[in-house]
Amino acid sequence: MRGGTVIAANTTTGILALLEPDDSVRDALLTLLHGQGWVVEVATDAKELGKLLQAWDVTAVISEASMPGAAASEILGVCSARHVPVIFTGHDQRVQAAVDLVRQGADDYLDKPFSHQRLLDLLNRLTRAH
Repeated sequence: MRGGTVIAANTTTGILALLEPDDSVRDALLTLLHGQGWVVEVATDAKELGKLLQAWDVTAVISEASMPGAAASEILGVCSARHVPVIFTGHDQRVQAAVDLVRQGADDYLDKPFSHQRLLDLLNRLTRAH
């Protein structure tokens, strides 16, 4: 891992941007995604995300919906401006909050804990569309 970047040893599936404030969840996702051939760039807020989206051809963004210092709508705006799909994750038990994010343009919302296979299936679908 180099500055938040995990590079697969053999083939690359694509590049993802990841915003996840919980170290253990972030590490688990990095391990999972790296194992599937993804290059993963980690951002801590919408400003960093914007820089990543300018520097890399990002396939999709995976973001915690309640990132400290970055509203979900701000993250969605940065992604929408670059036409990059975004998948939000979270512990939000309010169904309406998830529905609202999808209506505003998020590609999906995964309620934590979610199955790794569900995330991988979603990323495969987005990769085919990218």
